[in-house]
Amino acid sequence: MSLRVMFVTNMWPDEERPWYGPFIKRQADSLEELGVSVDPVPIRGYAGRAAYLGASGRMLRLNRRCDYDVVHAHYGHAGLVARLQRSAPLVLTYWGSDLLGKPKSDSAITLKTRVEAAVFSQLARACSATITQSRQMELRLPEACRPRNHIVPAGIDIERFKPVGRDEARRRLGWEPNERVVLFAANPELSTKNYPLADEVCRRVSDNGHRVRLRVAWGVAPDKIPVWMSAADALLFPSRSEGSPNVIKEAMATELPIVSTPVGDVEERVRDVPGCWVRPSDPELLAAALREALAYGRAPEARRAVAALDMRATAQRVISIYESVLERRG
Repeated sequence: MSLRVMFVTNMWPDEERPWYGPFIKRQADSLEELGVSVDPVPIRGYAGRAAYLGASGRMLRLNRRCDYDVVHAHYGHAGLVARLQRSAPLVLTYWGSDLLGKPKSDSAITLKTRVEAAVFSQLARACSATITQSRQMELRLPEACRPRNHIVPAGIDIERFKPVGRDEARRRLGWEPNERVVLFAANPELSTKNYPLADEVCRRVSDNGHRVRLRVAWGVAPDKIPVWMSAADALLFPSRSEGSPNVIKEAMATELPIVSTPVGDVEERVRDVPGCWVRPSDPELLAAALREALAYGRAPEARRAVAALDMRATAQRVISIYESVLERRG
């Protein structure tokens, strides 16, 4: 008999926000391809707090009757809601800011997210298993919880994120063929993503004779992102805090040169990979690296380096976690 799993998440793509949490839906899809039945419970928290109340009621009803083998929550907020049910073992995936907080500057974590991160960290004690994106995140968990934590970076669809010829990609998007394009693939309004630094870095590169255009891939349909990455000349990722950023892995799969700050598992992911640069959060150092990236061309070595993180392999690891939890439960 196949496993039946409930996904509880406050990030899930819908008609209003098709770009909101597609990596979680892709994990659900890849699990279903391997025979797991997944029922999502999307919590549309952006629409108001009532969404959390509705999901909480659904969790409480599971205590009367639960037809699921595992409840798998994504993000700390959803984990608190999912813990209201006690019938099925709870697996909680932490994705980054829920354990690390959200910096408002390079040195300051907001008090609100610091408190939330402390609460979410302790929530691991009430879980049958947890998943973090990196060792850095695992170390934020209580020491007693780390033996049942699993470091499983989010997988990507290698077949979907594959390079398209630069000229063809630009023709599809209507971009100028001779522009030097730097891609910023994040919400520019989030202080964590540090768009002002990206803008400053590109300004410095342009001031030194390399005219570049900074394009923001935010609100773009997920199926268009591989084309954007194929059309660009480099990805600039100046983020202040991350877990295991998917955009880095997606850029690697599309052979796009990368310049990033040392956040999350980025250094580990791109170590010794030609076409990838990691620099401190300093505009001049990042600008120097970006000049090299723009001159580099495509980075086929990066695609080879990330091939092992295909989402199907990641899904198999998640199934193994479910099975180990159920085996312990007897």
